[in-house]
Amino acid sequence: MSRRERKKEAMRLRIIEEAMRLFREQGFDGTTMEQIAAGADVSKATLYKYFPVKEAIVAGYWKSSVGQKTDLIPQLLASVPDTKGRILAVFLSAASTFKSEPEFARIQFKYQFQRMGEQLLDVSERSDFEGFLERLLQEGQKQDDIRGDIPACEMASHLLFLFTSTCLFWFSDPDMFPLERRLNQIVDIFIEGAQRV
Repeated sequence: MSRRERKKEAMRLRIIEEAMRLFREQGFDGTTMEQIAAGADVSKATLYKYFPVKEAIVAGYWKSSVGQKTDLIPQLLASVPDTKGRILAVFLSAASTFKSEPEFARIQFKYQFQRMGEQLLDVSERSDFEGFLERLLQEGQKQDDIRGDIPACEMASHLLFLFTSTCLFWFSDPDMFPLERRLNQIVDIFIEGAQRV
């Protein structure tokens, strides 16, 4: 990254850190954009340039978390022998994280779901999690573990939709079904359709 890009990224992370601190202390609804701007020592105009709404800050927090985990892809590829196992490991790890901060996970999922149309039209709007899944699927195609006649990016979009909708249902009523069991089911369904024919 250039010096300017590094400065922008540092500013973005500072805003996220301050906002998440305030959200945890005061609650998401009890925190205003004005308080976030003051705490991060930026103008409101600067804050809105980076994040148009509070939900975007939470999404930024999750995006940073996923970005840190992409470094684990080589380890995942080495330790889990097949695509199904890798996807399931990623989904179950994500579910564990969501359960530790359910309010923020719910906000992120709703925001992501509302913006799904933008993500389909603009590749730059795709989530890092979708890119993470795409890389796992590409590896599966290379090892001839899953079918190669459908681009990995398309399969990743479908898989992300299955994951997101399952989590949204679970967030609406956690007693409805065990999240881990349902994630196992969707991975089974997906892999049966994605397997090489």
